[in-house]
Amino acid sequence: MKRLIPFIALAAILATGCEEKPAPAPEIITDEYGVANIINPTEKKVYLVFTAHYSTNDDGFFENFDGIVPVLDTLADRGVKGSFFPTGNCFRVEKYVPSIQRIIDEGHYLSAHSNHHLLLCTEDSKRETLVPFDSLKVDIAGMEDELMKFGLTKKEFQWMIPPYEHYNLETADGLRKLGYSLANPTEGIDTGSDWMGMEHPAYKSAEEMVQNIWDYEEAHSTGLNGTIILIHAMVYPDRTDQDRMWWHLGEIIDGLRERGYDFATFKELCN
Repeated sequence: MKRLIPFIALAAILATGCEEKPAPAPEIITDEYGVANIINPTEKKVYLVFTAHYSTNDDGFFENFDGIVPVLDTLADRGVKGSFFPTGNCFRVEKYVPSIQRIIDEGHYLSAHSNHHLLLCTEDSKRETLVPFDSLKVDIAGMEDELMKFGLTKKEFQWMIPPYEHYNLETADGLRKLGYSLANPTEGIDTGSDWMGMEHPAYKSAEEMVQNIWDYEEAHSTGLNGTIILIHAMVYPDRTDQDRMWWHLGEIIDGLRERGYDFATFKELCN
């Protein structure tokens, strides 16, 4: 059951001795595990988020960060900021380092998607924990090491998207215990299915997923206000370039603006 909660950063501000008046606490709609999937539903803003993982067992053939340059180019061309969550594996691939630095330099939000993209719990309805807290702690420490190499502090990457966008209460609580605020794509927006090839029974074309965004808006009284729209900044081998969601990013941004939406990032939510 979803619930509306405030996210208050006052304690952290006081701890740093900051005398500035804190920003108003955002309204956050969460899923049953307390993970945010809509932020400030009264504001006509959308969160564009980009995740990626590098599969080391096949040298990035299936999972990679190869869509990052066209994504950044499109965002720069449209004057839009996004939020990026690559796994630690991506940080360790030399060819991606300039693009990761570019994310920071161009004012986007950068956090991560875990270190090794662990499946935290089973994918059936039981959602039984697969990664105990001690192992989760080790994985997240590795992720933090990679982010800190780029000069970031934990305060700057405190929002993260769990690996596979899949978790249970135990693992979500574990990540929160490690100091993270958690977000996930808005339920009902299907853009995160862009990893599926045509042979997959749940396959949807990029055009269908773009249309799904507009269908979602029509079906909800608050439209797309505060929604989190996920696009994989990856080049999956079972899709053509024209069938990748990032190929349609400019079209999505233009369509959102035509409908009166602006864009927000998780940088604005950090303490």
